[in-house]
Amino acid sequence: MARLADVVSQTFRSISPEALSERLFRDPLERWWQTCQKKLEASGYEGPVQIAFFVSTFAAMGHVAKSNGRVKAVEVELASKVMQHLNLTTEQKQLAIRLFNEGKHKDFALDTLLWRFKRQCHHRVSVLQIFIEIQLQMAYADNNFDVREAKLIKRMCKKLGVSESIYIRIERRVRAEKKASQQMVSSVPQKILNLSDASEMLGVGRWASQEQIKQAYRRMMSQHHPDKLQARGATRVELIESQDIVQDIKNAYEMLLKSRRIR
Repeated sequence: MARLADVVSQTFRSISPEALSERLFRDPLERWWQTCQKKLEASGYEGPVQIAFFVSTFAAMGHVAKSNGRVKAVEVELASKVMQHLNLTTEQKQLAIRLFNEGKHKDFALDTLLWRFKRQCHHRVSVLQIFIEIQLQMAYADNNFDVREAKLIKRMCKKLGVSESIYIRIERRVRAEKKASQQMVSSVPQKILNLSDASEMLGVGRWASQEQIKQAYRRMMSQHHPDKLQARGATRVELIESQDIVQDIKNAYEMLLKSRRIR
């Protein structure tokens, strides 16, 4: 045992502090990220946030597409549409395809990618939310949002600091857009509301009275009921989305009233 300790000690002494620090704390994507950054800058794609969004979005899309076993034609088609939407040049499209393919690998360092992305964004919430929306669109590309995809995207949200309530709102909108285009979709059941979720849904405090809960319920229903929205000229997507919102409002209302009766 003493001999083993001597060997280990001699090994560590033979490595300089700088080299040891590099080996222990080196970012596994450092060189990869720098290469992508240089290629994008050479192609005219500028700005640290824009570059971080480009690299992270396409690599993550590949990871989401591959998460349920194989990449489908509709998922590749969606990636192409995103490229078109961003008005990419031929050279930039080639890099986006390469990133998508590299992201498909099971051992791709996704958490490190997300850490880098979040650091570059400097808490630009809108950029992070657009990223999550694109990943959800990829998950829904085949009209089937399964448990593995949901778990993966929730992991992304956690790493990026995107809250559960924002995730639910974005997922609901993406699902409504699919339904609005006459597509049948299946998705994982939403988690069961707890009292904290219910209070947040109605916008009331933890110790709100029954009268305050009822007032909040009426206010929320007035804002989100499909009939009210239709009268205000809401789009088909907004009307479909409102059906889920109204059901959540009802569930939250019933849960909070029940908890007050028990107390």
